[in-house]
Amino acid sequence: MIKDWNIDRTLLFFLPLVFLASLIFIIDELVIPTSLLILSILFYIILTYKHRLTLGFSGIRVASIPSTIIATYTVFIAIPSIYILAIKNDPSEIPFIISIILFYILFPAGMYFAKILRPIKKRDVYRLFNQGGYKSEDDLYFYEVLFVLFSFSIMILIGYLLRVDEIPIFQLLKDPGNSVRYFLMREEALKLLGITKIERYLFFWLRSLFIPFGIVGSLHLAIEYKKRKYYLLFGAFLIFGLFTNSITLEKSPIASIFLSIATYILLRRENISLKLVITFLSVILAGPILITYLLIADRQGIFEIILWSYIIRIFQIPAEALFYYFNIFPDIHPFLLGRSSQLFSWLYIDGTFPISNYVASVWWNEPFTTGFANANYLGSYWADFGWTGIIFSTFALGMIIYLLQWKIFEACKYKINIIYFICAAICVPNFTFAFFSSAFTRIFFTRGLILLVIFLFIYEYVIKNSQQYKRKLYAMA
Repeated sequence: MIKDWNIDRTLLFFLPLVFLASLIFIIDELVIPTSLLILSILFYIILTYKHRLTLGFSGIRVASIPSTIIATYTVFIAIPSIYILAIKNDPSEIPFIISIILFYILFPAGMYFAKILRPIKKRDVYRLFNQGGYKSEDDLYFYEVLFVLFSFSIMILIGYLLRVDEIPIFQLLKDPGNSVRYFLMREEALKLLGITKIERYLFFWLRSLFIPFGIVGSLHLAIEYKKRKYYLLFGAFLIFGLFTNSITLEKSPIASIFLSIATYILLRRENISLKLVITFLSVILAGPILITYLLIADRQGIFEIILWSYIIRIFQIPAEALFYYFNIFPDIHPFLLGRSSQLFSWLYIDGTFPISNYVASVWWNEPFTTGFANANYLGSYWADFGWTGIIFSTFALGMIIYLLQWKIFEACKYKINIIYFICAAICVPNFTFAFFSSAFTRIFFTRGLILLVIFLFIYEYVIKNSQQYKRKLYAMA
């Protein structure tokens, strides 16, 4: 049985102490926003406490999607936003911090509205929480599925490699250093690469969906059934994934692989120690740190540079990038009225507005930069519709995320089986690395999460029909 450590109860105890400390030690200008932020987090915990294994902070132990989102948002957006307020002095601070605080009200409101439509069975969630790993006869069908997926993934990669003039990771290994050259090479291998839209989508789906699906699915089969062919398939998927996700020198795709594996292992374990968590964090960051080291190998004080760059990149940049969306719209540029998203931009002759590139050009004061200032979904919906975008998008996000979690529970029959492991391995990286720097429409479409939803419906249909067929055969016999 997994140790039932109630994270929500722990936070209910400590957050009032943090609130009192903020009143005493924080500078006067930050007392009100800090206090409101703490109170909003407390409000969220109290509101979701009854369903904490699904909707609350405690749900991270079963890798529930709402818990992953709320933990990611709190650590990488909400808490750093106080620091951003401290270093900025701009009127846009007010809508910036109010929008961040509103998340803790509107997001659970959307989830509870969806709960009326499709209730998640609380008793079954607790049963799932206490049962550990689960075998099923349906597992054996996955070998064929995974084998086909691996073949399809190779075809996608070959198609990509035929379009690239130079492979950045190979060039970097041959000649470390010269970070400017490799930055341009990375741009040419991804953002500036002349490929069709469907080719671009396939490459993104390959890295964020197909690879974690294959790695965790084959790993589960290998551990549960201990057959050589499963171990070979896992090894093939892992090597293929490490190469594919590091090929463009981006750091989050390579970290996502190890986060997927860590999620799987943590879900299987009965006890989770601090030592184990630190080990996994070290492994997850090892790949990105190695790439960074090779990029700046010619600089002095390289380890100090890497340390501070990652602290800033993880705990400052996501919140600061979001701030500039509020800073720019509508004071520097009028609201886009849907032009930032492909969901609405088809209504306009000019098409999709390159919002992340535009924000980067204003923020960095480089009008011709090819860089992107990606931000949490709040940024794009504020840039499009202002307060209307913030309110409706956050409420809709709560509904969508709850229904996705419900669908996963229904598909896996409230069991920690191969379906649950695969879904967790795909969703956790997408709702951590991608969530604090992407609109949720990008997560579902560009990163392919909508395909996971379609797969769950197909899987349920196939399994239901196969069970009915078996029952008919049994009755005839």
